[in-house]
Amino acid sequence: MLKNEHFTSEPQFMCGICSEAVINPICPFCLRNEVDAWLTLYPNMRKELMPKLDKFLDRIKWRAGEATRCIKCGNKRAAICPYCFTEHVLNELKKLSANSIIIKEFFQFFNFDLHKTGYSKEAEKMEVM
Repeated sequence: MLKNEHFTSEPQFMCGICSEAVINPICPFCLRNEVDAWLTLYPNMRKELMPKLDKFLDRIKWRAGEATRCIKCGNKRAAICPYCFTEHVLNELKKLSANSIIIKEFFQFFNFDLHKTGYSKEAEKMEVM
């Protein structure tokens, strides 16, 4: 994550994936825990998805040194934005052929496409939003 100190007195932390400012600093580790809690309703999907998310988090945890503080856990681990993490989760769900009920719930609980310019468009086409 890069610090952008050009325009404000406070440093802005940029997402390590999309390079946009992290304006909703919830770390991917907290989001992972929320996804895990939600997937207790779907134990088979949980068993397949959570190891994939843990592997992804292992690959990005080195970026935590240049991260903003998470508003949920208070740790400096928000190195990627919630949108990029939830997009990764969505892509993994699709690879695992998650059914439309699971995809619909995912969008209800974890939609960080606040400007509706990314995966929300796909959700509308899939008629899950």
